[in-house]
Amino acid sequence: MLTQAVTLRDKVGTRQIGAHLCLINQRSQQAWVFSGVSSQLWDELRAGRTPEEIALSLAARVKVPLAKAEAAVQDFLENLWGHGFVTLEERSGEAPASAEEPFNSHGRLWNICFDNHVLFRTWIDLLIPCNLRCQHCYLDFSKTDVMPFADVCSYLDQLAEHGCPEVVLTGGEIFLRRDIMDIIAYTQEKGFLFELFTNGNFITASVADQLAKYHIGAVQISVYGTSAAVHEAITRKPGTFEKSIRAAKLLIERGIPVRLVNVVQAVNYEDAFGFPAFAHSIGADYDIDGTLMPNRNGSQEPLKLGISVAQMAALHTAGVTKPPNPQVQCTAARGKGRITSHGDIYPCNVINNASLGNLRTTSLEDIWASPWRNELRESIVNYKPTRCGSCSNDPDCVPCAATRGFNQEHHEEAPVSEACMITTADLLYRGRAMAPDSPVARVAASMGSDPYAQNAGNLIHGGLVQIQAIAAAR
Repeated sequence: MLTQAVTLRDKVGTRQIGAHLCLINQRSQQAWVFSGVSSQLWDELRAGRTPEEIALSLAARVKVPLAKAEAAVQDFLENLWGHGFVTLEERSGEAPASAEEPFNSHGRLWNICFDNHVLFRTWIDLLIPCNLRCQHCYLDFSKTDVMPFADVCSYLDQLAEHGCPEVVLTGGEIFLRRDIMDIIAYTQEKGFLFELFTNGNFITASVADQLAKYHIGAVQISVYGTSAAVHEAITRKPGTFEKSIRAAKLLIERGIPVRLVNVVQAVNYEDAFGFPAFAHSIGADYDIDGTLMPNRNGSQEPLKLGISVAQMAALHTAGVTKPPNPQVQCTAARGKGRITSHGDIYPCNVINNASLGNLRTTSLEDIWASPWRNELRESIVNYKPTRCGSCSNDPDCVPCAATRGFNQEHHEEAPVSEACMITTADLLYRGRAMAPDSPVARVAASMGSDPYAQNAGNLIHGGLVQIQAIAAAR
């Protein structure tokens, strides 16, 4: 029997991804994908048409008996109710939990977006200014850009129309903005799954109370150690550890998921082994990365703060970090992107020297349809510096142009990259020796040093010194 009355629930996002209808339940943080005539049925529901009217329209449009159309409409409505998108007259209370995994788990939604050239996740740099000056930070603090509120709303509008289901609001320090709650409210209004990235220093009990009104997927908080001594050796500002941990606890108390984000460097390497247990002890998830990136002003100084190949491998062995998967496809300029505070859209959240276009002058639709996007993506995916040509480890190399040196000035001449280090560490973790012709082995040999004991910054510097010496001799 066809349902007579349907009520659409709030906190639901609608996305069209190719031929697929994607509905986002912000309350449960789940996304579900429907195919076939689902898009038309959903549009008619949102237009206020009754199930009976929708069934009559469907029967006429696809030329099937009315009974078959009614069955299809009822099945669709039952699915919507089961995933929390509607209430049905004859159903009371919430639907029982579905045994099916939502599409935003295990990469299914990611794959659908990737196949349809739709941004799955977009990082939005709301501003550059920050209250901290962490020693490894890639931000260029000579710039003080703040994205105007009207631009934020315009970009969110365009991303929703494009089909993008997820955004990360980041900076700089986003809570330096007085309008941050307005931005969060508008992000939720547009139906996104979204996360916040902050150092937590400005999250008080009052701020946490305001955040609890929204359906936030997670608040990522930068925490670099299990103690103030370790954390503040990196932030270089006393009192920041206490503020960050207090923020995490305030949010967790209010049911907001928290993920502590740690970047492993030489100064906090030993402490990193206890970081997972520390995060779990306060009820938080965690993310640890041992990869450093050059500063966005072109400086490679942050790379000199990194850990060695042997240390990377040890973190993998201990289960603290995850080894890379060389089979994963690069999603730059296809499945993810980053919008800067001055409106440039970049191919991903780490490539910063090749803009796809500027959203202040060109629409996202036009940028995404331009030949330049495809050309840039091809240059990124196929990017291999000259040093890669003779390396026997190339089949195992991480498929990330940014870590291969795409971001670095004069990257073609750089004798080694962060990708070389990551790949060599992965080989060591798996019990395989690096190839003698690999960049890490060659540069370390020229320096007379142990290749497993150096970090990327030292090897790059040492290799460039060798190149410059050879050039001078000529």
